[in-house]
Formats: sequence, C-alpha cells, structure tokens
Amino acid sequence: MACKHCEGLNDKFSKRGGQNYEKTIQNGSNNGNGRSTDRKPSDRMWQHTTASAPETGEASDTAEASGGSDGDSDSILIAGIAPLTGSLASWGEGAINGYNLAIKEINEAGGVTIGDKTYTLESAVFADDKSDATEAISAYNNCASYDISAVIGSCSSSCTLSFVETAQDSGMLVITPYSTNATICKTGDYIFRECFSDADQGPTLAKMAIEEFKAKNIAIVAAEDSDYCAGLAEAMEGALAEMSDVTYEHYGCVTTDTDYTAQISKAIEQGAEVIIYPNNYDTVPNFVSQARDAGFTGPILGGDAWDGTDVTGYESKFDNCYYLAHLDLSADTEAVKNYVAAYKAEYGEDGLNAVSSLYYDSVKMLVQAMEEAGSSDPSVVKDTLLGMKYESMGGEITYDENGDAKKPFTIETFKDGALTYYGSF
Repeated sequence: MACKHCEGLNDKFSKRGGQNYEKTIQNGSNNGNGRSTDRKPSDRMWQHTTASAPETGEASDTAEASGGSDGDSDSILIAGIAPLTGSLASWGEGAINGYNLAIKEINEAGGVTIGDKTYTLESAVFADDKSDATEAISAYNNCASYDISAVIGSCSSSCTLSFVETAQDSGMLVITPYSTNATICKTGDYIFRECFSDADQGPTLAKMAIEEFKAKNIAIVAAEDSDYCAGLAEAMEGALAEMSDVTYEHYGCVTTDTDYTAQISKAIEQGAEVIIYPNNYDTVPNFVSQARDAGFTGPILGGDAWDGTDVTGYESKFDNCYYLAHLDLSADTEAVKNYVAAYKAEYGEDGLNAVSSLYYDSVKMLVQAMEEAGSSDPSVVKDTLLGMKYESMGGEITYDENGDAKKPFTIETFKDGALTYYGSF
C-alpha cells in the first residue's frame, strides 16, 4: 500500500535541457584503488530557476524540475528511490518520511549555504521501485530525467545494483541509505552508501555467533535469489572458513519460500548451536516460528534487513533472537530522541524504523558535503564525501576508498516481543 505522504508533484518546474548553465562531465579513469572513475561524456545540465519546494512524493510522469547551486537558481534539487509499494512497503514509508523530514529541517534551519549564497533544498521526485530490480531502473531513469544533484536510494541491494552502473557512467551522485551488498560502491567514485557494507556485516555476524554465543556449530539459511541475502551469506562463510574449530553449513532457500522445515530439520540434525537467517523482514516471523516449532531453542541471528519485523502473534518465539542494526531508536542520545520526537510529530508512529533514519541521515550528510565542498556539482561533492566525517544517529561515519561507510554496529533483540537494545560491536 502506498504511503499516505506519496503524492504527485506539480508541473511548475523546468524540464532538463535548459541552456542557462551547462556543466560538462569529462571522462575519468581508475583511481588506483579498484574504484572506477570511468564515465561517459555527459551533457547533464543544471538549469536554474526560482521555485518553492514541491510536495515530495511518488514518481509522476508529468512532474518537472530544475536544480543545482551554480548560476541564478535559488534551489538545489535531489531525488529519492524506495519501495513505496510491494512487499517491503513499510521500508518505503519510513524512507520517504525520513527523507522529507530532513529536507524540511534543513530549510527551516536556513537551507543549504554554499559560499555566500543560501539555497532551498527541494525534492524533484521520490520514485517507487516496488522492491523490483526492473522497476528500479525505471525509477532511476525518472529521477535522472530531472536536473538533480544526487539520488538518495534505494533500499534493496538488487534494486540499487540495477542502476548504479548507469549512474556512474553519467556522473550522477548516488547515496544508498540501506543497500549493503558489498559490490555496490565498487561500481565507481560517484556511488556511496550511508549504511554499512556486507563485507563488514557478514564477518561481524560470524564473530557474534562465535564470540558472543560461543557457537562452534553454525547453520546459515539464506535466499539464493537475492543479492543482499546471498552476498551477506557469502561474506559470513568467508569469515567462518578462516576460523578454526568451527563447523558450518549453508542451506539455500528463495525469497518466496514459506516452508522452511527442510532447512531447519537439516540444521538441527547437524547439531547447530546457532542459526543465522540473513533475509528480509517480511519472511522472518514465518522462519522463526517454524524453527521454534521444530524444537530449535538456540539463538537465531539476522542481518540489518530484519528491521521492521512484525512479531505480533509470535512474541514468545522471538526470545533469543538478535540482529545487527544501524542504530537503536530507543537510545538515550540527544540526536535519536530529537529525531524520534520530530518524526512522530510529523508522521506519527507509522514507518518509524531504521530505514527512515538512514534516509534522513543520507540527506543531512549530502548537505554537509555540499557545504564543505562549496558546490552542489556531483563531481566536486563526491570528492568531499570521500574525505569527510559525518556524525549520524548511529555514530560517526567515515568512508574508505570504495565509498563504503565505516560505522558502528548495534545489536537488537526482543523482550516479550518488544524490540530491545542488546549491545554493540
């Protein structure tokens, strides 16, 4: 179901192709660290007009926009992508709300200051990828048809992977708030993430199973048709293979499975002390319930895609379940408390999840990079992003040479069905 805040845009903006100001992106090369700087010549332009902020919402075929910070414009435009409909729509609701809230707060605080001029931050479009890779390509093309300075999106790794090569080739800056597949940022130097990478998340899950829960026998059940699930499982297995005196087995499934009895039975037969289930939140209650019904009482661990899991009716079965998260929204920190209060005041409880905070932080981080760079030109902003520090709600973020965020891990658990902070790594 589409979020109630996903509304069409007005037709008051100028479509790409105006001649007031033109920025031509030159060819690049490999920067020496494996992160490509190659991109095709582009006639991507920033046309500048004065306009009030549109209602950020679902992609519109008739909406038009302008953006950039050079020239005569009083606004800088960005765009977003998330699954506003489909099986992961609760992520999308949080995503668009966090994105909109960040834009609102930035403008209320005075806008984006570049040099001696201040600009209004506006959203050209927020497109629905329906958590489908093919739809994600269309969503990206919709965003890229406007004169924007960056795309914030998407959630699912498969969706983000579907368009990052195109973005890199055209010199479009992309910050994905929630796609963790390890290969995404290696696409090139215009691609970043606000979340951690599976290259870090996988070994951390393996380490948690062994060090925190003292497991020597581990079962992994992961969807093989998902770039996120398969990539995270591969990263875990790589870490486990280097550890002595550890036995592990990997049992495959697919994202549409509803019956996991075969995989769970094999995990129990092998003597698994911990089961790791690195799959999306919509499948988690079913898997956990079947594991408990089969007699498995040990820890069940998950990755960050467990965020948003609805445990209603399964409360007792989620005892001894844990997952890696980007932050704890119940944390007693000023940043988290201020965000939660502002979100609830604007949208209520619906969609208040880690994804919402990551989209919020991605927008705030982008603006910090623009201000530090003194430009909204993606070719300038990307270099500033790579070298800067950003204080997110989940802790300080810095970037490695690939554009992968280095940040702390939070561990969440469930107590009587309520999400509860467990610790950090």
